Amino acid sequence: MQFIEKNSFGVRSAIYYLNKRGTGPQFILFPMIHVGDRNFFAEVSKRLAQCDLILAEGVASKRATLITRTYRIVRKIRRLDLITQYEMDTSEFRHKIVNADMKPEDFDRRYSALPSLIRLQLLFLFPVFAVYLLLCGTRQVIAHEIAIEDLPSSEEVLQDAVHEDFDDLLVGQRDSILIHRLQELHDAGDFQTKKIAVLYGAMHMRNITAFLIEELGYQVIRAKWLTVFDM
Repeated sequence: MQFIEKNSFGVRSAIYYLNKRGTGPQFILFPMIHVGDRNFFAEVSKRLAQCDLILAEGVASKRATLITRTYRIVRKIRRLDLITQYEMDTSEFRHKIVNADMKPEDFDRRYSALPSLIRLQLLFLFPVFAVYLLLCGTRQVIAHEIAIEDLPSSEEVLQDAVHEDFDDLLVGQRDSILIHRLQELHDAGDFQTKKIAVLYGAMHMRNITAFLIEELGYQVIRAKWLTVFDM
């Protein structure tokens, strides 16, 4: 399964609709890139409005803000003509959004427990990359190695070996919390005919789809590609 596709024309994100025969709600997966053009977020917003419940990511802590600050700066670069996910219009369905992510205090505590070398690298690399984006950032730079499929690439495997603890915090541990929530919703009788959206970064979709398909017996019934931005 492809979640994010990059080609010479642009970047696309695939929305997946999963159903299970007999019982259970419909899960609609929205693999997000946190920056895109206005049309992309408008299309996502239109589809989210049709859902009954939206499980969204978001850790409101100082440590998490440090990590997200890099892509937030994109909206300040006028030549890119891109916006962030935080600028998406959610007014029509804000009451349906439930934060299914890790509690801020838990994230900060686990971040502080990371090896000192990793935390120093992150403290240095994020501001450097932000400055690079301001000076030299293009859509091609943002799209570099952005493609994400259900299986990790060889480059990702090598990177994970270096930053395994950080990747586990950023993805693995947070996915476990979301998966627990998905299990609860699947088992809840009052959600048997509901449409439940999962609005998370594309990297989280590997564990989520594996759980829904392999553990709960869901099947992908259709998919829809949306253009995130053109090159």
